[in-house]
Amino acid sequence: MDEFRGSGGIALAFFLVVFSLVLTCRTWDNPLDPTGNHPPTVPSHPSPADSGIRRDSGLVLSWQSQDPDSGDTAYFEIFLDTASSPRLVQAGWTDTTFQPTNVYTAKRYYWRVIAYDNHGDSAVGPLWQFQTAALLSVTAPDAGERLKTYTTDTITWTGGPSGAVDSIIIRRSTDDGLSWIRLGQATAPGQFVWQVPAPPTEYARVKVVAYASTDTMTGTSGRFAIEDTLLHR
Repeated sequence: MDEFRGSGGIALAFFLVVFSLVLTCRTWDNPLDPTGNHPPTVPSHPSPADSGIRRDSGLVLSWQSQDPDSGDTAYFEIFLDTASSPRLVQAGWTDTTFQPTNVYTAKRYYWRVIAYDNHGDSAVGPLWQFQTAALLSVTAPDAGERLKTYTTDTITWTGGPSGAVDSIIIRRSTDDGLSWIRLGQATAPGQFVWQVPAPPTEYARVKVVAYASTDTMTGTSGRFAIEDTLLHR
């Protein structure tokens, strides 16, 4: 009987110790939970794309990150600056999109996100960067213009990456933008000299595309006409 009582007392004491640990320990310290706590996933899939370009007006940052543990909440610290060691601009953020203030055009910005869970575990995202630019807009040819085939003309535009040349491609369309043909690469910031090609069409457009990594900016002209030179002397 004494041995039974002794064994029962030891078992009861062990149960009370374990029960106390369950009540006082955090989830990842719980000896009854062999999996423990998991930190949030590393922030990824940034927008703007890394080394991309984006309009300064209405800029929104976004990324992907979540906490794999049911019932846990992910919080984010957002760092953003024109310096390669960006400063903290927002802490305790619970969304994966953020619209910063005081973002200016023709600037290179660096940013990163650190994800935390409600247990204090964290995951540091990589350092990303992007360039801001004004809206890319084609200024010539203008809508309604009539150009003659085989004459020399200049396509002009404003906005886009500041001073960019080698990353800008110009395309033309003869069917109001349903299909596009490459004309060439920009020859100078904001302009491209071309020889107006045949065939004549009432549905011509040109498009300027600025590329940066996987990100792009596009500006498209209004509809203009290309006339046969021989018929319109």
